[in-house]
Amino acid sequence: MKRLERLKVAVIGVGNMGSKYVKKLDLLNIDTILIDKDQNKLKEQPDKFKKYTDLDEALKENRIDYAFIATDPLSHIPIAKKLLEREINVMIEKPPAITPKPLDEAINLAQRNNLCLSVSEIELKSNSVRNIELNSDIHLIEAYRLNLGKGYINPFYDLAWHDLYILHYLFGRFNIKRVKNTEGIIKVIGNTEGQEFKIEVAWEYPYIRREWILRKGEEDIKLNFVEDKIIYPRKKVKSPDKKDKLELMIKEFLQNPSFDSSYRALEILYQFEKNKITV
Repeated sequence: MKRLERLKVAVIGVGNMGSKYVKKLDLLNIDTILIDKDQNKLKEQPDKFKKYTDLDEALKENRIDYAFIATDPLSHIPIAKKLLEREINVMIEKPPAITPKPLDEAINLAQRNNLCLSVSEIELKSNSVRNIELNSDIHLIEAYRLNLGKGYINPFYDLAWHDLYILHYLFGRFNIKRVKNTEGIIKVIGNTEGQEFKIEVAWEYPYIRREWILRKGEEDIKLNFVEDKIIYPRKKVKSPDKKDKLELMIKEFLQNPSFDSSYRALEILYQFEKNKITV
């Protein structure tokens, strides 16, 4: 395995999330090239980086080992397939696709080429998820992700996605029973093998709320994703451990890439398809 500083990495799409990848890769001293169709976005990045508006040109001139795709979600899979065909390991921002079939095809392509395709699951690297202590007493999961701003597609794809991959990671496979829109708040009702869950997400909400409440009788556990802390019964608090979740995710992908996130994403998209959830 190559040392991190010997890798050649590409960031495709240097908007909001892409620029965060660029800064973190720079801090890690990883050789990075930037690709974006928008010349103005590239101009906002430091001049020390090689920059391209044309993906094919960048691929022709560089031997890339890994790539992070942070473009419009509709372009994720076409770009990923092109990179996988060039023997490049790929991480895609969420949501990786709108329906399961394109993602499934990309996973199969990566496997045939002995490469890895991963999907960003940054919240799994938060203190709140990494350090949670769970037991079998939890019977209800309440998740709230209410944001001030807007995303790419809709609150379901852009916000509930986080809570669904966390849910799958902590509690296993799940079933969505019902989705409804109540005055701009998307409410998702479902169950895992041992728990019921309800998720509420919204754009342009009056205030930010990113919180889970794990109901277990009279002693609830709260995950505060804004402050990244865990509040146990009797006011026991697991404070943030100051580890950077984006850095942890990047390092894991570059050093120990896995399909786990892609399989979780595929199951989420199958649930979307089953419930006829569209853009």
